[in-house]
Amino acid sequence: ERALSKLDSSARFVPLWPTGFQRLLGRNALQFLDGGSGSRGGRHRRLKRKVIDALSATELRLFLPRIEAIVRQEFESMVEETAAHGHTALMPHAMRIVKQVILELVLGPGAIRPEEYLQDTSKILLDGMIAAPIDLGRFSAFGRAMGVRRNYRRDVERQLAAKLAEAAARGGQREAEAAHGAAAEGPSQTKTLLSRLTKECEHGAGLSLVEMQDMLISLLFGGSLTTAETMQWALVELSRSDHWRGRLAEEQRRMAEVAARGAGLAAAWGNSPPEGSRSPCPETLAACYETLRLHCPIDVLLRAMEEDVDLGGDCGTVPAGWWVAVHMTERGLRLGPEFDPSRWQGKAAASEVTAFGLGPHVCVGRQLALWEIQTFLHVWLTGYDVEVMSDETYHQTGLKRFKDGLPVKVRPLDKPRS
Repeated sequence: ERALSKLDSSARFVPLWPTGFQRLLGRNALQFLDGGSGSRGGRHRRLKRKVIDALSATELRLFLPRIEAIVRQEFESMVEETAAHGHTALMPHAMRIVKQVILELVLGPGAIRPEEYLQDTSKILLDGMIAAPIDLGRFSAFGRAMGVRRNYRRDVERQLAAKLAEAAARGGQREAEAAHGAAAEGPSQTKTLLSRLTKECEHGAGLSLVEMQDMLISLLFGGSLTTAETMQWALVELSRSDHWRGRLAEEQRRMAEVAARGAGLAAAWGNSPPEGSRSPCPETLAACYETLRLHCPIDVLLRAMEEDVDLGGDCGTVPAGWWVAVHMTERGLRLGPEFDPSRWQGKAAASEVTAFGLGPHVCVGRQLALWEIQTFLHVWLTGYDVEVMSDETYHQTGLKRFKDGLPVKVRPLDKPRS
């Protein structure tokens, strides 16, 4: 991992993605820009630093009450669907959690049309990613995926224009900054990600409209691939293990007791980030790491060599112009197929978890994803009984997904199974 990160940082590894994928996410997506400390990595550094600052643990902590509320809302929906139909599917609800969190975080509450934006578009995007980049609207896979992108782009443009117009009408820098903000539901107040990213700061000029559009689409796509899929796999793995489910449930009950005495789950977390030695729920964090080890959403990253590169050891030299496949799961899978979170105990922020990428192209939403997954586990283990009806899987565009959206039965924890 260190050698590959060093090569990526030196810009001797160039990100290599399908043309259709690049057009879907946009040319400003961090995944596609050259990274590293050289002149070629300048735009990547500017965008990445601004997004990392906006998605810092301090900023995200203000939004934690809203994340918890969104997760609880989806669990209640699953309870209602189970009562009405005898079962429900977890996958669509996990997708809705991720999308609603990202859209509200970026654009603010009330800025989305749930009936359009909370539907599952992951299959459309995945099919468009590998299809021939021919945009025929709804008549081609790529065209349908580009339609999803145009919808997101339209709302970012509308929201940004509205905020700027509001600021101009009020006049004054302080009033303009206040106009950019949006109140997050819950006891805390926070500005939208959009308002923070469009402001100039020590990391450079604010993001342009096109850069904001590409950033939002990247967050939505990355969230669907990593966070929503990991929520499902974590629930399945813990459902298979009475031992670890019991240990995490006890840990989360202690978190719930602290939350009840304070101002909710955010108070239970205190000033702790979602990962690190100060985590109030280290076993839950370890379960997240173990799930990501066993079920890494992306197995392989492709890089192109700009020049001859000696990989060191017995790996030899890769000639310029060659492609290199970086296997993200190989080291983790060597630890064995058993689900055992204890292997991560004592590791504050495990660098071995490669699901979020390596080097300068590591995922900027890592902390958000880990907080969403841990909040999902907290809400489940302290309030609901989930019975997995089938964990049968199939493969789609290189991803292992659950058949029928992972059918489950969800009941309140105090209601016995029939």
